[in-house]
Amino acid sequence: EIGTGEFGMSSNAARLTSAPPITPRPVLVLELNELCPPIIEKMMAAGELPNFKALHDKSDVHVTWTDDEDLEPWVQWVTLHTGAKQDVHGAKELDEGYRVDLPRVWDRLGDRGYRSLVFGSMNSRAFSDKVFLVPDPWSVRIAASDPAYKAFHDFIAFNVTEHTNARAKPSRKMVLGFARFMVSRGLSISTVMTAVRQLAEEKTAARDLKWRRSLILDLLMWDVFEAEYRRRKPGFATFFANSTAFLQHRYWRHMQPDAYQVKPGEAEMAAYGDAVTSSYRHMDKLVGRAMKLVGPQGRIVFVTALSQEANLRYEHIGGKFVYRPHSFAALNTFAGGPAGATFEPVMTHQAWASFATKEGAVAFEAALNAIQSNGATVMEWRRTETRVFFWCRFISKADDDLQLTNAMTGARTPFSDLFALVGQVNNSQHNRNGAFWIEREGGKGVVHADKLPLERAAGMLLDLFPERGEKTARKPARELAAE
Repeated sequence: EIGTGEFGMSSNAARLTSAPPITPRPVLVLELNELCPPIIEKMMAAGELPNFKALHDKSDVHVTWTDDEDLEPWVQWVTLHTGAKQDVHGAKELDEGYRVDLPRVWDRLGDRGYRSLVFGSMNSRAFSDKVFLVPDPWSVRIAASDPAYKAFHDFIAFNVTEHTNARAKPSRKMVLGFARFMVSRGLSISTVMTAVRQLAEEKTAARDLKWRRSLILDLLMWDVFEAEYRRRKPGFATFFANSTAFLQHRYWRHMQPDAYQVKPGEAEMAAYGDAVTSSYRHMDKLVGRAMKLVGPQGRIVFVTALSQEANLRYEHIGGKFVYRPHSFAALNTFAGGPAGATFEPVMTHQAWASFATKEGAVAFEAALNAIQSNGATVMEWRRTETRVFFWCRFISKADDDLQLTNAMTGARTPFSDLFALVGQVNNSQHNRNGAFWIEREGGKGVVHADKLPLERAAGMLLDLFPERGEKTARKPARELAAE
């Protein structure tokens, strides 16, 4: 059983050689989603990111590039983990990791006998029995390796996927289950005090500070990850954090107002002007905690998969605004969709509808098409087998008196009865560049001028571990059966 500090050989192999076993350094991959190399460089130069600077100065520093057709993190992370481009792995949306049958880096390391801890990696899946997996908050078809994590995953997933729904409140049972889990799995006093201080400041501050809750979610996840890491001592581990990506999409306009035609007002600038840069300083602290966790015997890899840049495509309509249903079930009822659907919200205003049969999914498509305004459907969707990925197509503010009609039944209802304005989103858009830093064995870091194809990163991670050890059989991780 291979973990940190061990590289096993069979007893027969040990008798055949007198060479000492190779002990690779344990590797912790910090998957800090969509952080931007130019922002990191600017803030490092200003002395604002001391831990990033320390890691940078002792790493092989690469800028990655992807030519995948779809530029979305849930695509690029699969590319990185599998070493295959999108036209091979086939992922297009969130919560599709269960459909990708290719082995990930951790599965290949399991073949070599190394144990891995995969914590929140996007669209992840595991086949090796040497992988302990905690799926990302958007996954409903993959379960954590330990069933006790259900309380943790349910709470984190609710807060991530329902944050745009003002009517959604976690149940008392969910909150209590999460609290019990956290107390038993590493919750730190510092995180508790940060959360208490956040709630107090939200009530007393003259500006909106709720955006900082996403940073606290990172701290809660890190506490659990760190405790699990210390317990398992894996040879390879990943930790995924999304708060910076989320805040950049929302508040890039406030970080760089001069780049936009539509300028934020004074109140908005006071509330959100430092949101993005605060998230980078927050990530810098996580880098520091990671370096302390692995110690001098470990190795940090920092990767972002892709990055972001200002999005100016919607300035002519005042920025991009989107709408989300108050209730997916109520929307389905108005549309006359089939019974038995389950709804899994993902990003901002989008969701999956899942059905027991393909016929149910096809019927739901017809129901979505029937939701119309002035003779035109207001929905968009894509179907994959028995699931439909759907969202409202509006990207600007709707009139207050807008009416919806069900084209099949003739029923009418105000648009606002079914949909809520999420607000201005996508102030930034994705960029094909990403960061990929590998801490070196020793000496000064090297900044590589040529861009690195993203699909090559998997092989470079594997190269950190010798091609030795006992082969182990792969078996699927715990997966949830489709309802």
